[in-house]
Amino acid sequence: MVDLALDQALPVVQDLAGRKANAFVRRCGLGADEREDVQSQLVLTFLVRWPKFDGEKASVRTFASRVMDKKLTSILRYRLAEGRRPQDLPARDPGPNPAYIRHFRIDLERVLAPLPAPIQATAVALSMASTVEAAEALGCSRQMISRRKQQIREAFLSAGVGPNYFMAGGTR
Repeated sequence: MVDLALDQALPVVQDLAGRKANAFVRRCGLGADEREDVQSQLVLTFLVRWPKFDGEKASVRTFASRVMDKKLTSILRYRLAEGRRPQDLPARDPGPNPAYIRHFRIDLERVLAPLPAPIQATAVALSMASTVEAAEALGCSRQMISRRKQQIREAFLSAGVGPNYFMAGGTR
């Protein structure tokens, strides 16, 4: 086959790189501003591989297409790997400070004290176990535990111990 000079192959390569870059950017949901970067990488990769081109094995377009496809696969793998890199963990929430916890325990005892013994026992069991486990431990049905949970919620809410108990200063 006829020897082809790089300057003759370059217009075909640049056109192919532009088309492949457009398709890649669209499929991967990248910004339009990244198209030129991808296209440049494809042309540069082709230029680096140009010395390995053998006109008897493939056309310039076929050779360039294979080189660019491999590069696009590499770019995609790199971008996917970026998403898997470990990132800084969010700062751990220390939770309520010990003074708030002491106040909560006092409020907890104050709320539970007037409740009947089975309701108190349910509250204690639920603080350490699931509904199913509490029902087994107390020898009653899950429905009974659910009714008691509602009574416990109502007692807490009427005493001012609600979902925002630890927000904005902690105790009432």
